[in-house]
Parts: sequence; C-alpha cells; structure tokens
Amino acid sequence: MALKRAVYAIGFLLLSTAAGAQINIYMGGNLQGNYSWIRGDEHTFKPGLGGGFSFVYWEYEYWFFKAGIDYHYKHSSSLEYPDLYGVEITSPDDRVNFERLEHTLGVPLTIYFRPFESGENTFLIIGSLETMYTLAIKEKSEEFGELSLDGSQINSRIKTGLGLGVGYQRQLDKHTYLNIYPSFNFDIRAERAFTSITLTAEVLFGIY
Repeated sequence: MALKRAVYAIGFLLLSTAAGAQINIYMGGNLQGNYSWIRGDEHTFKPGLGGGFSFVYWEYEYWFFKAGIDYHYKHSSSLEYPDLYGVEITSPDDRVNFERLEHTLGVPLTIYFRPFESGENTFLIIGSLETMYTLAIKEKSEEFGELSLDGSQINSRIKTGLGLGVGYQRQLDKHTYLNIYPSFNFDIRAERAFTSITLTAEVLFGIY
C-alpha cells in the first residue's frame, strides 16, 4: 500500500514538473514579400515572394535562435555580359540588358534579440546568415531571347546571403507568437548578386 502511494506521488510530481516546465522548442512558418534588384548597372526594382518553415530554440528570455528552410523568388534586370549564352566577350561594350528571374531554396541561421518588452509586445532586432541553393533561373533579353536553366545546369548554384532587420513580436497566447519585421538582405557570394528589402510575417508555436 505504501509502495502504491509512493508511485502515485512520484507520478503526480513528474506530471506537475512537466506542466510547469518552460517550453523552449518552437516550430512555425513564415510568408515573405520582397523588393529586389541585381547589383549592377542600370538595374531595376521588382517585387518577389517567399515563404518557409522554422525551427526555434528559445532558452533565454532576451534572445533566441532559428533555423529552417525558406523558398525565395526574386526578379530584376541589369546590364550584364551574355556569359550564360556561351557568347565570346571581345569588348567591354558587349554588355546587354538582361531580365533575370531566380528561384532559390535557403537554409537560414537567424538570431533574434528582444531588447525591449512591454506586456505582450516586444521590439526585435534580427541578424541572419543564409546558405542558398539555386533551383532554377531564367534570363531574357531582346538580343539573345530567353534562356532557362535548372539546378543541374547552373555552374555556381550555391549562394551566401546576409540579413539585418528590426521588427515587432506579439504574444498571441501562452506559447504562440507572431513576428513581423522588415529586413535588408544581400548576397555576398553569387554569380548574379541580389539585394532585397523583405517583409516577413512569421508565426511560432511552442511544442516542448
């Protein structure tokens, strides 16, 4: 009888501890809108979109880490050499205006700082490092027509990007959060380097 009471007591203690434990693992998803341009001469600014899934480790109150998988679609044009068409470049004046559409899949590593909190509202500072894999590109020009390449046909398909942003976090309930933030994102290693201003809306759900 005493043993049974002890088992019940231990079980109750474990359940109480688990119920009161702090959740520090979150899953979530995000949607993105971007306004992008290729770093080059006579470039244009074009809208794009993106989205993805997030895995968050949140052990400390004032900062947390995020990893995940994000898809990006970017669009711009600029004055470039027609190297993707296999054309021999013989003069610095051989550049033509290309429109470029690009699809990438990225693995972002992001850190969020929460320097100021008031009730359910928090100010965010965000920094990210993202490795991106180019899935497909399309280039178009009046002189050379349209060229479409998938990932296997792209020589340098791995890109690296940095992002910096500030934004807002709202606690929706005990373990659910909404993050909204604009960020400035730029490629630091890419065949055609994009720069983007991105607006991200992200929901996080505590799971453990």
